[in-house]
Amino acid sequence: MKITSELAHPIILKLKALVNYNINIMDEEGVIVASTDPNRMHQIHQGALQVIEKKTPIIIYSGDEKKFYGSKPGVNLPVENQNLIIGVIGVTGDPDETLRFAQILKVTVEVMIQEMELFNRLQYENKIMENWVLDLIHPSDLNRTKLIADGKHYLNINFDQETSVFLIRFPDWKSKKTSDMIHIRKKKDNWLNQIRSFIPKIAFSAFVDDVHCLIGVPYMQENYLSIAQSIKGFFASHKLPVDISIGHSYHGIEGYRKSYFEARDSLQLLDKFPCKEHIAHNSSWGFINLLHQVPIDGLTRFYAQYVSEKTPLNDEQIQTLQALFDCDLNMKCTAESLHIHRNTLLYRLDNIAKQTGLDPKSFHDAMILRFIIVIKKLIV
Repeated sequence: MKITSELAHPIILKLKALVNYNINIMDEEGVIVASTDPNRMHQIHQGALQVIEKKTPIIIYSGDEKKFYGSKPGVNLPVENQNLIIGVIGVTGDPDETLRFAQILKVTVEVMIQEMELFNRLQYENKIMENWVLDLIHPSDLNRTKLIADGKHYLNINFDQETSVFLIRFPDWKSKKTSDMIHIRKKKDNWLNQIRSFIPKIAFSAFVDDVHCLIGVPYMQENYLSIAQSIKGFFASHKLPVDISIGHSYHGIEGYRKSYFEARDSLQLLDKFPCKEHIAHNSSWGFINLLHQVPIDGLTRFYAQYVSEKTPLNDEQIQTLQALFDCDLNMKCTAESLHIHRNTLLYRLDNIAKQTGLDPKSFHDAMILRFIIVIKKLIV
């Protein structure tokens, strides 16, 4: 790893706020690439050159400056990474006063560089994963051979392992300032790492856009709902509301894609039919999921057979029908749940029958009315 101005400048900014000494960071060619003294930028530091050449610290005392062109009294120590000298850090001042500080500073800078190197490597790995996931879920362009080859070679994915796709939706930050977006991106990387830490053996995971994170969870004994609840609980502890949808478990490229599209559809249904938990598995929707697959035109035509634009079902009628369905058409239960008299309930149901031509007290007609309520939410 090379020391550049882009790498060294943030380090200098952090150190400048903590110490009163002038600090210089030189690259492997002895050029000052970052300094608390802007006037010294891009100069050749002869003391640094000797440190690099001799692979040993150089201490410059007052009166020795002429021996080291471009240098001032102080301590110059090699900055090492993986047993290689990649630069030099210099602290200006009386060597007797600055040596101990410079030694601590050297270790600090080396640790910071290692952290940056690790961060860059993780960013690189995340980018590979992200590109692979985006190719996997592309709506039309599917290169199965490349996905399998890259998945095995770069990501160590076992395509025989049954895996279920989770989609986590975060709040939309599009209105945020650019500086905030940079901070949010770092946060997202941290969240992704946190999820990976408490869900063992994640097959693949990446943010697929600004607000959606995809996680491939291999089949395990633990219930998928409990896994989703753990994820939601983690973000709730950070005061971050999220929605989670889950596809069925499949193996292979086609299976993973199918699970993703199931999770995506489930997330769309969660918008139409919100639930308190904000978590939904594809299997939990029943016939609603079936109706969701029908083209809007077909749903609209079916709806128009029974309900006209002039006489739509109002909120009270929909609430009454929903209570009736929840009580399995039991009149006593329905009236009690709505806190109304049985005769009031019958009056409401008769009005619905006159308006739609469907008698809610009839099982056959009640099924159609149930479809109508669902279709109304799907086509809005």
